[in-house]
Amino acid sequence: MADIKWRFWQDITKRLVDRLDGTWAERVEAYPPAKLMTDGDGAYARLRVDTGQTGFFAGREARTFYEFSIAKGANQVIKVISPVNTILQNFSVELDIAALKVQLIAGGTESGTFGTPLPILKTNNMTTQSGYMPQVTMAVGGTHTGGTVVDVFNMIAGDKLQKSTAVTASEEQPLAFAAGTYYIRLTNTDGATATGIFRARWEERP
Repeated sequence: MADIKWRFWQDITKRLVDRLDGTWAERVEAYPPAKLMTDGDGAYARLRVDTGQTGFFAGREARTFYEFSIAKGANQVIKVISPVNTILQNFSVELDIAALKVQLIAGGTESGTFGTPLPILKTNNMTTQSGYMPQVTMAVGGTHTGGTVVDVFNMIAGDKLQKSTAVTASEEQPLAFAAGTYYIRLTNTDGATATGIFRARWEERP
């Protein structure tokens, strides 16, 4: 047996492909939409495969950082207000000196005024992103007690600047949170002033 070809209409022909089992099937060529191809769908087009989440390219990912200096025995609290569902993608602290307990907390009791906002920066500022503006806010200045600890890590960098070794601790597995208010409590558990940088990166799912 062999392929069957016949005139379909005017100069247009169709072909039935021999399936080698006594049957034929109409030949159909499948091709991805041009928007999924690189090179403007030109001669060197390849299927587009971008690294990163859809939220990154849509402009729904954001990040922040905070340089802290915490006296011995004291703590610093970052208040997080999220009006939308959020996926925490990365949460890390770099500690230059002293020792630190880092807790991510839901609930509890706050006091004082969280009047100093942290910068909220989009991770994608290309012209092709959607223009979505992050809704999560973070601020410091108040205090907080109690609540439910949902993540924690302890860090020790040493109590003498000349002999201390900077350390980094992070939660790199994604954590998903419903809309709500959360707190990040940084507690100095050493005799020296704790200095370092807090960083976070997340995706918003409105």
